[in-house]
Amino acid sequence: MDYQGPDAVDIRNTRALNRAYLAAIRPTSDVGDATGRTLTELQARRLSMTPFLLFSLREQDVEFWEEVLADDPQADLLETVASPAIHELQVSALGFLWQLSRQRPYVARLVSGATANWCDRLSALTLVELIRMAAPRSDLIVPRFPEGDKVIDRLLQSGVSAQRNLQEMSQQFALQAMLTRSRPPRYEKLPAAACDRSTPVRQVAERVGLRTLNSKV
Repeated sequence: MDYQGPDAVDIRNTRALNRAYLAAIRPTSDVGDATGRTLTELQARRLSMTPFLLFSLREQDVEFWEEVLADDPQADLLETVASPAIHELQVSALGFLWQLSRQRPYVARLVSGATANWCDRLSALTLVELIRMAAPRSDLIVPRFPEGDKVIDRLLQSGVSAQRNLQEMSQQFALQAMLTRSRPPRYEKLPAAACDRSTPVRQVAERVGLRTLNSKV
C-alpha cells in the first residue's frame, strides 16, 4: 500500500467539500447549533480548512452499507430522497472517495477515517453503480462528530479563532482523534495501517500548515 499523504489537490478538494457541506446545512440549521453558537461566514470558512471531511458517509456503519450495497429496489420505497444540495454534495463526496479508494486508498482513509475494507468495497464498484445506489439517500451524510463531542466543540471554538496557532492546535487535535478512534471488528480483516504509522499524518499537517504533531497516530 502507498503510504504517501494527501497532495495539494486532495487538500483543496477536501476543503471544497467541507465548504459545500457547511453551506448545505445552513438553510436548515445554524452551523454552530451543537454548541449554541452561530458561526459567521468567516468562521465557517476557517472551519472548512480542517484537513479531513467534517461530515461522514457513515464509512464505519457496517449494517448501513450492507443495506446500500444490497441494492434492493424495494428499499427505495421506504427511503426519503436527499435535498438537491445534499444530493449534489453526496455525488461529489462519493466520487472523490471512490477515486481515492481506487488509486490511493491510504489518502481516502486519512481524509475520511474510512477502513481498508470500506475502501475495497467502494473501489470494486463502478462510479455509476455507487452513485446510483448511495447518492439519493437522505440518511447517507451525518456529522463527523456527534453533538456534544469534545472534538467538534473544540473546532467550533478555538478552531474558528482568528489566531492561527489556535486553529492549528484544534485541527491537529481533531485529526488525531478521527484517526485513533476504534473501528468495528468486522473491518479489521485488513491491517489498520492508518492508525499504525505516524509519518503520513505528519505530512497532512505539514501540507495544511499544522506545524506539530507530537503524538504518534
